[in-house]
Amino acid sequence: MKEEKSYKKIIENIKVILKKTNGGLKKRKLIEKIYDYHIENISQKEIDQISSILEKESEKKDGFILKIDNEYKLREKVEKNLKNRIKKELEGHGFEFKEDGIKKPKIHSKDDIRKLHKGARKEKYKENKEFLDEKEDELLQEFANGSEINLDKLWPRLQVIEGGTYESDLFRYATLLWSVPVSQGFGRRVRFIVWDEYTDKVIGIFALGDPVFNLSCRDEWVGWDGEDRKKRLYNVMDIFILGAMPPYNTLLGGKLIAMLATSNKVREIVYERYKDKKTIIKNEDKNPQLALLTTSSALGKSALYDRIRYDGRVLYKRIGKSKGWGHFHLNNGLFNDLLSYLKAIEGSEVGGNEFGDGPNWKIRTAKQALSHLGLSSTILRHGIQREVYGIPLAKNFDKFLCRETEDLDFYDIPYDEIINWWKERWLYGRAERKPEYVNHERESISDYIHSAGE
Repeated sequence: MKEEKSYKKIIENIKVILKKTNGGLKKRKLIEKIYDYHIENISQKEIDQISSILEKESEKKDGFILKIDNEYKLREKVEKNLKNRIKKELEGHGFEFKEDGIKKPKIHSKDDIRKLHKGARKEKYKENKEFLDEKEDELLQEFANGSEINLDKLWPRLQVIEGGTYESDLFRYATLLWSVPVSQGFGRRVRFIVWDEYTDKVIGIFALGDPVFNLSCRDEWVGWDGEDRKKRLYNVMDIFILGAMPPYNTLLGGKLIAMLATSNKVREIVYERYKDKKTIIKNEDKNPQLALLTTSSALGKSALYDRIRYDGRVLYKRIGKSKGWGHFHLNNGLFNDLLSYLKAIEGSEVGGNEFGDGPNWKIRTAKQALSHLGLSSTILRHGIQREVYGIPLAKNFDKFLCRETEDLDFYDIPYDEIINWWKERWLYGRAERKPEYVNHERESISDYIHSAGE
């Protein structure tokens, strides 16, 4: 048996071994390499000594080793690898690294934005490949051929989706049609499928979730100060997914879905879902009445939300733009690896997001990790500004949200009347101008989804 090694010598050996290792090593394997013996031939005293050093050094915020996924890795190698991957990923998105900083790619059109999201869409596709292989054939049958649609008999049926169901799988499949990958939402989430009663096929989907905590254009528009926002953000939800499926999208089905999301029926569903329930984080009783919805357009000014009126009132009001921060361009597992790196340094100080600030939490996490790597957080400022919309559900939404009143004076937006209005205002005229919708075949949906993997 070899003599007990000194603390300094052990550290030198660990560095040498981990420098030569591709990836990391679990504790048992690392100890065996240090002593060049099988673990059974190493004394417990020596094992305890190594274990103590590994634990002590990996818990230091400035330690030379990191413990990630139960493997010990040399910090300088981890950081060098992350920096190289970030640079490669950004260059692949058109970013340029200059001596005076990082130059963002130029955005001239919606196609430019789609191209920037191509990597994120491909990653989303890879994540769902096993799901597609297993379930796509059955799910695809829930989408209509154009020849099946009867304009006069078309009537939307609203379904609330519960997790772990067939419809939940269908919703997941439908979201893969987005050219800009959609968020999964944060906190409270209510998902809907809108069916065509006549064809029994999917017209479209939408989902409401907790809003981001910090959104300056929204906060200024509402007239919020910090305390009012903290108290009444619960009375706001964000439409984080909304769209119509082919061929209903050609018939301006997206406008129908957008109108239905504002209806009395949806507002009442949300109220019934959350009444008498305490909030998860603070275990508080809160009034779940919705005063305001928000949403944003990933591709700038939205043809979908523009010009939507009901009863002489604009439903979706443009209130400003986001500031163009995000992490969609950190693909191929980069964000998750940055999170693991940060957790290895900060430990329990890195956790989940609190109510309402899910996306903000992700950006803060990425900023922290980049800071430890010595990289500027401007990497996250991709410059793609989203058009932000406010959708008041009550005449006095702003007074309520600013705590000037406790009662909401809701707009009356009946579900059935919205449908009839949409059919007369949008459907029939569009069908005359775009008769090619009849030629749509559902298989083209599968073709588009799988094009993300090319």
